[in-house]
Amino acid sequence: MKLTVLGRYGTFPAAGGACSGYLLERAGKFVLLDCGNGVMSRLQNYCRLEDLEAVVITHLHDDHAGDLRILKYAIETKRAFGTMDHPLRVFMPREPDELYRGLVYPEAFDMAPIGEDAVLELAGMTFRFAPMRHSIPSFAIAAEADGKRLVYSGDTVPHDGLTAFARDADVLLCEATTAVRGPVPIPHMTAGQTGLTAREARVRRLLLTHLWCEEQAGRCLAEAQAYYPEAEVVEELQTYEI
Repeated sequence: MKLTVLGRYGTFPAAGGACSGYLLERAGKFVLLDCGNGVMSRLQNYCRLEDLEAVVITHLHDDHAGDLRILKYAIETKRAFGTMDHPLRVFMPREPDELYRGLVYPEAFDMAPIGEDAVLELAGMTFRFAPMRHSIPSFAIAAEADGKRLVYSGDTVPHDGLTAFARDADVLLCEATTAVRGPVPIPHMTAGQTGLTAREARVRRLLLTHLWCEEQAGRCLAEAQAYYPEAEVVEELQTYEI
């Protein structure tokens, strides 16, 4: 598997950056994990929309799902002009209901809900899910293929469920929203909490993402490395081998 970081920012992007979006590739087939602001434009540098097998959304906040509406326009236009003959498969949480219903576009999306018991076979990869703790329903995603396992946290506060789900993963792609110490005023993980989770889960590699753009990446990295010395901050538009 290959992981390309299309966007690494949480809540809103830095100038020239993008919010959460991660393209998984295996044997020339593609699945997009999250589709936040700015992701749609960058996606097309790596994958034609016609070749995208599915989109999997961790939760329905706009920094993870906001560009779905632009993706919807693209698919509807392609279908109208005959350059795409099918809706795109999109998997996402069913709640909050008002946000889910606002993304129901039958001409563009073949939608299905995800949940704790869901198992998806997409692009030669197996996807499983675990509920996280956030302000709305949110799921971590595990992608497995060829004996390798990637776990992506989505948005959450630290808890034992994430540690258990990430146990022994080859790569943990985990939010590290801020380097603050002490209470966090938003339902997210600090970089230090991310490093501690990776250490306790015994993951082989830790990639930090979902950075608050006004936070210095170096501070987040230092906080995470206090617990997991090999931690890395992801770079946008970089591809990582899983």
